[in-house]
Amino acid sequence: MSLLEERYRHWLRLLPASYRAEREEEMVSVFLEGSPGVSDADGPRPRWSEIASVVALAVRVRLGGAGHTAPRFLAWGETVRLAALLGVGLQAFLGALAVTSTLRAYGVIGEAAPLLAQAAGPPGSPERLAAILGGLAGALWFAPLAALLAGRPRAARALALLALVPELPGLVQVLLTAFPGPAPVGLLPPLVTVLALWTGFHRDARPVRRPLWLLLPPLAAGAALVALYEAVASPTTAAWIWPWLDDPGLASALILGAGVAYACVHVYAPARRTPSWPLALAILALPVLCVRLAGLNHGADLADETSRIITLGMFGQAALLLAFAAWSAVLGVRTLPAAPARSRGGPAGG
Repeated sequence: MSLLEERYRHWLRLLPASYRAEREEEMVSVFLEGSPGVSDADGPRPRWSEIASVVALAVRVRLGGAGHTAPRFLAWGETVRLAALLGVGLQAFLGALAVTSTLRAYGVIGEAAPLLAQAAGPPGSPERLAAILGGLAGALWFAPLAALLAGRPRAARALALLALVPELPGLVQVLLTAFPGPAPVGLLPPLVTVLALWTGFHRDARPVRRPLWLLLPPLAAGAALVALYEAVASPTTAAWIWPWLDDPGLASALILGAGVAYACVHVYAPARRTPSWPLALAILALPVLCVRLAGLNHGADLADETSRIITLGMFGQAALLLAFAAWSAVLGVRTLPAAPARSRGGPAGG
């Protein structure tokens, strides 16, 4: 076996063993035909374009594409697509919350909140303009959600990248100034959502149309939560409530609530059991957990009782998310169909 062939086979191990058993020899032959007359003395390596094509093929195969319809891979594909849909819906909900808060702060909806507006910077300053645009940018997440519901995953993938753009300047600024803060970690939930969207809705995935009225729940919930926040937020509000009112707290509540709902389905409706829901919720819970843990290092001084209660509540929330992610992952993996066997002799890895 030549050095180049050995390196091609090394990269082909990214593919499932059952797929390699059927296609590996053919793929290696095609790759070698594209590099005739290469000797081991030249230290040959696969081209980056060839490596990228193998990686993309491995992702598609393992998510139920490229003609490989093993039930386990189909289940993983459904899981990642569900995580993408739920993640985009969660980002749209948080976006609706940000937009409504911005409009209320400047009196477009209801009474103005001068203190909130003043905290964004002096009137007419670039800081205030950036804060207003940043708050309104949350509405961009409704575009990929609408595209997904309409069965247009390609448009949804592009629109999700567009919705992510307003977050990038803050990340670049943090990285350039080496400021120790949780801002980069705060990008994990939308980044995981975009990654799931781009990998799950590959070219072999069958588009699914859903009713467009599903756009209304995140919009209505985000708007209603602002009113609820104003009703409960006061100096007399119990300290344990505050960790559930910021973005990671709200995301945690929604994910845990969905987990409780699925647990009821799993126990009382066995016919509706599926690996997709628990695994998708576990995928979404992990980045939210990271955001919550990052915020613990940048909290308030623990000298007063209120700060200690808030910090303890954040620790409790992180513990709940960690336990839920572990339970969901175990439950989902146990529910997955069996891995496909190789069609000929050899170890059944992959």
